[in-house]
Amino acid sequence: MDKQARIAILFETFQEFQIVRRHLGRLREWEVPYALTLASALKSPERLARWIGEHERAGIEVFIVAAGGGASLAGAVAAQTDRPVIGVPLDTTHLRGQDALHAMTGFPLGVPVATMGINNVENAFHCAVRLLALRYPDYASLLKQLRAEWSEKEVESLANLRDQYPECFPPKAAEDTQVETSRPVPAAPETATAKVVEAKTTKDVSAGPLPERPGSTEKRGVAPAVGSSGRRTASRIVVNPEHPEVVAIEEVADILLDGGIVALPTDTVYGLAAVSTNGDAVRRLYEIKGRERSKPIPLLIHSTRRLTQLVRHVPDSARSLLESHWPGALTVVFRKYQGAFSEVTADDTIGLRMPDHVVTLAVISMLARPLAVTSANLSGQPPALTADDVLEAFGDSVECVLDAGRTPGERVSTVLSVIESPFRILREGVISFSDLKAILGDDLADM
Repeated sequence: MDKQARIAILFETFQEFQIVRRHLGRLREWEVPYALTLASALKSPERLARWIGEHERAGIEVFIVAAGGGASLAGAVAAQTDRPVIGVPLDTTHLRGQDALHAMTGFPLGVPVATMGINNVENAFHCAVRLLALRYPDYASLLKQLRAEWSEKEVESLANLRDQYPECFPPKAAEDTQVETSRPVPAAPETATAKVVEAKTTKDVSAGPLPERPGSTEKRGVAPAVGSSGRRTASRIVVNPEHPEVVAIEEVADILLDGGIVALPTDTVYGLAAVSTNGDAVRRLYEIKGRERSKPIPLLIHSTRRLTQLVRHVPDSARSLLESHWPGALTVVFRKYQGAFSEVTADDTIGLRMPDHVVTLAVISMLARPLAVTSANLSGQPPALTADDVLEAFGDSVECVLDAGRTPGERVSTVLSVIESPFRILREGVISFSDLKAILGDDLADM
């Protein structure tokens, strides 16, 4: 692959960068070099123009602009270069990206921006690679490889569906079977595979060995395992921790929306999750965990854009803290609206966190609502660091375990109350008192 960076990525705020960051691993996986910067069309137009010119001379041939709000940055870049500009409208305001989408598609004649769907950063990368493939053979070869992988994944998904839901597929004709079985399906590469497999618990020895990572060549067609309660044991959905497949995330979201309990990874340990607005699911979560109802359960969110709809007040001094440590291991306790989330907390406060884990953020984004999440361990027991730990502790008590490998296993998140000033640390975890003090100063009370 050509090692010269020919793609430049621009954004205007830290919040926009967080959306872009979740997809940069795809370019690294493809071994596509890139340049990026934070710039403003209104606050620093001279620096923006200088950066564009310098990088054009350095070999940049495609600009990708990811922007929310009015998306003026995309138009400013398109006005200052003759190279293709790809725009990605981002969901960062109460208008949910519609403002950025309309702005990018409405620039005047001579200022064209090829616009993707809202938050569709990865499709912008694909578009940029296609443009470069017109000139560089390495990029054309990459596209050919990606198409082959997509085809393999489609065949694999179809085979999985037939194995899991044979009643939905009519018997195949003899000639179809001969054609299909005479051409073995190649295994999809590890970095681009997600599988749904039935989990094996210590009570079950009939399900056979399970793959520990995506891309396993485990034989398909094994009957679902049945736990001691007579129910199916928790299904294990294995995903790549950096690039989870949409079909896997949709499967988990459906289970949660149906009132199920799902174990999923976070940036600290595995957690047990339920949809926060489903009272029955939350009550069952308390029961499974063995948690006292007087102890609140924090909510995990994927964006700050609806924060004011979840809590009554966000202190100005706390906003810089959220920009620095969200996503991350910081749980912030706010005062909530009366009657809201009454199943997860008995008083008028609520703890919120944005985990720094691509898989969990994808699930929450798909649901478009907060998740009530507590560590995946029985009260008083060590937290689960792997999907196997979860299954050993809970067996068929949960519907699904979303397996993205081992979690970091660091200390728990730091819990900070911003109900009153100065703020108070309720529990010191991964983020230390000194880290918070450096940002908050006198707004943080001494421990």
